[in-house]
Amino acid sequence: MFSIRKSSTELNDASEPRWHFPSALSPEAHAEWGLYKILEYMGLHEILPPGAGQNRAKLRKDIEEYHTAYAIDFDDTDIDTLIARRPDGLAFDKEKKLCVFLEYTRAMDTNEDWAEKKEQEKNDRYSSHLGFINHHRNRQQEHGKI
Repeated sequence: MFSIRKSSTELNDASEPRWHFPSALSPEAHAEWGLYKILEYMGLHEILPPGAGQNRAKLRKDIEEYHTAYAIDFDDTDIDTLIARRPDGLAFDKEKKLCVFLEYTRAMDTNEDWAEKKEQEKNDRYSSHLGFINHHRNRQQEHGKI
């Protein structure tokens, strides 16, 4: 992850690095961020004063609203899983409010189509996250918050 961050040379319109890898702490360490931290970093979630779980309650409410808006069946366990799941790494384009989830998988020589199956598995695993982030970003744009 640190090597990707160090080797990322694509620049934005201001001639600054386009992609940021805040979870790549050093060549030896990285942090795995959950949904709340991702939204906070992207400026997509209002940060309430600490105490009494207000931030988590607001996030749960926003997730429920997303599922209802798209008629997606869900229960409390689905919401808990969505909040708790953490990708291996993240890349952000803060200017365009884009987030790329990075997942690392070792190659399997025993199965010819392992790459396609793993790619689909990872896409399925994080599809709710990406859908929610896109929905939340679009909703804030509609209300002039971005």
